[in-house]
Parts: sequence; C-alpha cells; structure tokens
Amino acid sequence: MNRLACIAAVDRNWAIGYQGKLLADNPEDMKFFRETTKGAVLLMGRKTLESFPGGRPLKGRVNLVLSASQEPSFREEAGTVLIFRQTIKELLACAERYPERSIFVIGGGSIYRQFLPFCSTAYITRMEAE
Repeated sequence: MNRLACIAAVDRNWAIGYQGKLLADNPEDMKFFRETTKGAVLLMGRKTLESFPGGRPLKGRVNLVLSASQEPSFREEAGTVLIFRQTIKELLACAERYPERSIFVIGGGSIYRQFLPFCSTAYITRMEAE
C-alpha cells in the first residue's frame, strides 16, 4: 500500500505525547494536521481516539481504530468510526475501501511502530523541546 503516510509532531527524543496528551500546544502544527488530513482515512489506536475532545472521532474523516480491549463496532457521529480487534492486515484492507482518500497513521506509539513499515511518506513536525 503506497498511499499510507504517517503524520506526527515529535520532540528532540522522538516522543509524541505524555499521559494521553500532546507534548505541546502548537496551533500551526494543528492547522497543518487539520488541512492535511481533511477527508482522509485515519488509522489510530483506541487511546488516541479517546484523547480527542469528548472521545469523538475527527469530523470529515474516516476514523479506523485498532483496539485490543474494545469490541468491534461501527458508529456514525461527527465522523465515521470503525473499531477493530483484528489484525493490521484487516485494518489496511478496510482502508483500501476508500481508494479516493489519503490514508494517515496518526498514533499512538504502538500504532506507529506497527504501521511504519507500510508507510511511504512521513509528515513530521519537530519541536525543539524535550
């Protein structure tokens, strides 16, 4: 799958967050994230979904969530959410159902580690902090 990209903001040590929150408030990076991922398919872990305001999916995107603890489900709210307990392969197959959309891995850490080998592009905002 050559359409898969990761997008992240990192510090000097490549950390992406702490205690379920982003490392820093960076309005410029948030604007870049919103504009870049609008209309896209987002691949994430359950904790990333829960870190969004109200635990709700991001609007205008397909939100695909890999979770070891939550039952598979589908719900339509602010955006489309599909929750998987299966494998990376099944999640990627689902993402392929949207051939007209870009696909982004958006975290957390274990999700990046699992999907990075499949990514052809990375959008990284590096923050000069630790």
